[in-house]
Amino acid sequence: MSDGFPYADIVILALIAGFVLLRLRSVLGQKIDHDTRPLAAYRATEAESPVVQVDKPKNANTELQDPDEKLLATLADTSLRETLLAIKAADKSFSLSRFVEGAKAAFEMVFDAFVKDDRDTLKMLLSPELFATFAAELDKRKTMGNYPETTLLALISQEITGATLAKNIAHITLKHISEQVSVVRDKSGKITEGDPSASHHVEDHWVFERDLTSRNPNWKIIET
Repeated sequence: MSDGFPYADIVILALIAGFVLLRLRSVLGQKIDHDTRPLAAYRATEAESPVVQVDKPKNANTELQDPDEKLLATLADTSLRETLLAIKAADKSFSLSRFVEGAKAAFEMVFDAFVKDDRDTLKMLLSPELFATFAAELDKRKTMGNYPETTLLALISQEITGATLAKNIAHITLKHISEQVSVVRDKSGKITEGDPSASHHVEDHWVFERDLTSRNPNWKIIET
């Protein structure tokens, strides 16, 4: 035998190396170029693909996944639930949960716009008739020696209390419980009545209206 590696030993080493490569390939995978996107890319894809859903097994204790189903399940009034379902059936794009979120934003925006005399925002959110009432009140405030001022601190809760559907016109009534501060100021802005540190809870019932056949998805506030 010579001092070098025998031929048989070379074959054995080659087989061992091949086996190790096959094991590494099975553990690490064969292709990585399609799976090396950053985490942000995965999140962007998921956000842009609302059609893709993962079905979870359902049982008696499984929580409802659809936000509208959750919201409807909290309503004790059967007639109210049926009317809201009729609105959803008439407008397939209507989402009750998104409507409630939008109503919350509208409630806060109306308060802020009235304090700032922002009539463009008020005109966007209110029906023409209600906007005329708000505009008249704003004009009146400018002529008053002392005028009331209300500040919205927080919207504590919302509750759907009524709904109607007549032909294509839908109405939804929301009860808002909010924390507010009310004072009276003079023309210079000085407080003449009320305590700006004393807040109180206020209950408001606002009515929202929309023509379900309209391409405009926005609801108008017709009553406050």
